[in-house]
Amino acid sequence: MSQGSLGDCELSEVEAQKELLGTSALVMLLPSLRGAGGQEEEVEEEEEVYWLSALLQLKQILQAKPLQPALPLVVLVPRQGEQAVRKELLVQGLMLQSLVAAHLISEYIFIHIPEFTSDLQGSKQICQAVQWLASRCPPPPDLCAQTLVQFVEDGLCREFSERFYHHKKARQVLGLPCQDPAPVIQLYNSVLAFLAELVSSEQLSQLSWPVCEFRTLLPHLDWNSAEHLAWLWRAILSLHIPQLELPPAQAPWPAVCAVIFQYASQIPSSKQTQPILISKVEHLLNRVYTEWSESSSTGSPVNQAEWSESCSTGPPMNQVPWDDIVALCIDHRLRDWKPPASAVAEEAITEDGHIVVYFVKEDVKKYKPPPSWEQALRQTQEEMQQDPVGLSPLSTKPGLNSRQRVLRSSSEEHVESRRTSVLDITHTASAEELLPDRLLSSIEAEKAASNMFEKQLQQWLELDPLDSFSMPLYIPQALVSAPETMLPTTPSAAAVTQGMADCDSLSSAPVSLGERLKELDRLIGANKEEELACELQLSTLLHMVDN
Repeated sequence: MSQGSLGDCELSEVEAQKELLGTSALVMLLPSLRGAGGQEEEVEEEEEVYWLSALLQLKQILQAKPLQPALPLVVLVPRQGEQAVRKELLVQGLMLQSLVAAHLISEYIFIHIPEFTSDLQGSKQICQAVQWLASRCPPPPDLCAQTLVQFVEDGLCREFSERFYHHKKARQVLGLPCQDPAPVIQLYNSVLAFLAELVSSEQLSQLSWPVCEFRTLLPHLDWNSAEHLAWLWRAILSLHIPQLELPPAQAPWPAVCAVIFQYASQIPSSKQTQPILISKVEHLLNRVYTEWSESSSTGSPVNQAEWSESCSTGPPMNQVPWDDIVALCIDHRLRDWKPPASAVAEEAITEDGHIVVYFVKEDVKKYKPPPSWEQALRQTQEEMQQDPVGLSPLSTKPGLNSRQRVLRSSSEEHVESRRTSVLDITHTASAEELLPDRLLSSIEAEKAASNMFEKQLQQWLELDPLDSFSMPLYIPQALVSAPETMLPTTPSAAAVTQGMADCDSLSSAPVSLGERLKELDRLIGANKEEELACELQLSTLLHMVDN
């Protein structure tokens, strides 16, 4: 609430302390306009001063608050006896049409109230004015909040990684060489520029939000200040990587390696982390050279010192994995990221050490890839049309059925994604990413166990049934005279002859696996009966000893 016009110092203090931040409506009470009893020129001069003073006060309030959003305005006009100030005079004196055209206010109404506060009719009119303002207050801005690291990760995953790895996979399936590094680097830097613009947009600095009294629950008061937004812009753009100038097409292998190492040395932000990236790039180049030497007629692969110092031949330029090299550099830049200096506002850093950024949700979908990336996609499409059935020899592996091939390719894709993913600032593999590896290992383990069981079953079936039959070493005399109910029945001679004939016919005929399983079940049952007999013998012996 302010009364009268503000001085320069008072206006600067209101703007610095952001006292009008979060304002959603304006109510202006005009003083009474009383005409003097003097001459007409004096009356006109007094009215001119009256309207200039009211207009100055209204513009100062609009200047002290952020520009967006435009607010509804209620002008309370005291009645002068039975007369009321004409609406045309109010609109012209406060220049309301100009303020609406400039989007400083959204709409306005005039409420004529009694001149004295003791009139209850004035209270009802004030309540009606407040209800009108409440129905026309602008909604809070539709903003999303994320930590700075999470915002960069999600943005790169959505706009860069999906495009990059999909295009890389398509070229691998077609058997095409790796993509040149220039479009990949330009795509990555373009995404960073888009993200930096998203969280430092001038549109954010004009938002009147949040309410000053709620700053402990909502963003800090300097979240959209020009200094803080400029710091966020510099922090995200510090993740840029330089362009890679390719060596000549006929350059020897050592010269190509020198260009790559020189480029990789520019990526780390400190000399302490530089050996880590150099080691990864060195390992990648060593693997490329080894694969090339094994596939060529030069013989067995050579060691690293040979290809880096004395060897003048090596893989051609189209076999150098430029996209993998760029992916390693991007991954290292993200891991080794150090924002420039400290945040401008101390309140911007949360208790757990993160910086929260805010952005308009709908603006996230407005990214457009650079023309160089679109040109690279068109080139790949043209090459695919020239050879629509061309497949890479590495796309499938022999000796695998369709299910294993799908699982293995999915597993390799996840492993490659984890090795060169540009999103992995603090990434740990999730259960979904490990599922193909675990499923493939489980299938192989079950297959090995099944083979082992079949071998053991075959060994059991090949054994002579008499080899597994055993008799006790000592039979007491008491057991020899067993009751008749326990004595086995003696088959007749005809039955024995028939059984021998059946055995001869079975031995001459081939035995199926089902019959062998039945025979195995019979032997197991006989073994159980033998164990029962042994237990009975032992219990009888113990009874004899006790007696």
